[in-house]
Amino acid sequence: IFIKTEYRLEKVALDDILYIEGMRDYRRIHNRERRIMTLQTFRELEQELPKSMICRVHKSFMVSLDKIVSVEKDRIRINGVMIPISDTYRKSFLELINR
Repeated sequence: IFIKTEYRLEKVALDDILYIEGMRDYRRIHNRERRIMTLQTFRELEQELPKSMICRVHKSFMVSLDKIVSVEKDRIRINGVMIPISDTYRKSFLELINR
């Protein structure tokens, strides 16, 4: 996909995305090599990203399902980072990973 960042569109491979973190007005896309900042909203990103690959799990986080190492109670571990799962997104997230 192409992500709007600063004054350009930057190509980001879906397979490289680990998770997306909300930071006030910005979203930070974490991948294996770097982090990309964008002003795109979570709603815009959700429309562009395939739901079968990347899932919203918290008001401030989306995760790449195939990068999840473990799920512990209300947290997800990806690449050594613990990401919270909120009550709002828990049911849809659990349905996705239990398929």
